[in-house]
Amino acid sequence: IKNNATKVKSPDYIIAIGGGGLIPARILRTYIKKPIYVITVSLYNDENMKNNIEVLQWVDLDLKDKNILIVDEIDDTRKTLDFCINRLKTINNANNISVFVLQNKLKNKVNQLDKTINYHACENIEDKWVVYPWD
Repeated sequence: IKNNATKVKSPDYIIAIGGGGLIPARILRTYIKKPIYVITVSLYNDENMKNNIEVLQWVDLDLKDKNILIVDEIDDTRKTLDFCINRLKTINNANNISVFVLQNKLKNKVNQLDKTINYHACENIEDKWVVYPWD
């Protein structure tokens, strides 16, 4: 994470996607000294993907003209990331979004990211199940 922290645009806020994004966001904060806010959504139920994403926790911030950095551990199908980006845009007026993930699975995604989004993956990996030490 340390080597990749300098490659991202300096944010006003770090937005950790609850669950997998919490630990990478906290480590990242060592190098990018900005506050961390947490959003939590549920896409999986006992390791099976749900049809709909459930919002468990959200931020009550107006993010217009703020540089935000969304952090998660992995970009798999992009369903969670896409949902969070769109909701931050519509609910929180976010218009300057960057994304930081530890790993990006090399596979087709649900959606392409808007070209205005600065995307950084520390590593591109094969499409295999990943278990992190904090799981």
